[in-house]
Amino acid sequence: MARQTPLYVGTNGFVAALDPDSGQEHWRTKLPKCGGMGDPVTMVIKDGCLFAASHGRVWCIDKTDGTVRWMNGLPGTGFHSVLLAMEGADAATGQDAAVGAAHRRRQQHAAAAAH
Repeated sequence: MARQTPLYVGTNGFVAALDPDSGQEHWRTKLPKCGGMGDPVTMVIKDGCLFAASHGRVWCIDKTDGTVRWMNGLPGTGFHSVLLAMEGADAATGQDAAVGAAHRRRQQHAAAAAH
């Protein structure tokens, strides 16, 4: 049986991959040099990378094992929340995920009704 796509969670300076059926944690990574302190972690996913951002920094994380590939401290921008966008990437925020899931359900229902 193929492994299901993980649920990625970001909070308080950590990013984790969970099994969406059981909630079992596959991996967890502390974002180096992240201030944490309750700041949200925004994420986008593309080409095997989970890009995470928080507290004025951006990280590239290997989505299979949580290894940090690189970090950019965005010098001179402060230590605030960071929003990410990348053409062709999947956004990993609750609102975007909910909108995407609703869109996929509508497409599936329309395809099923057409048959």
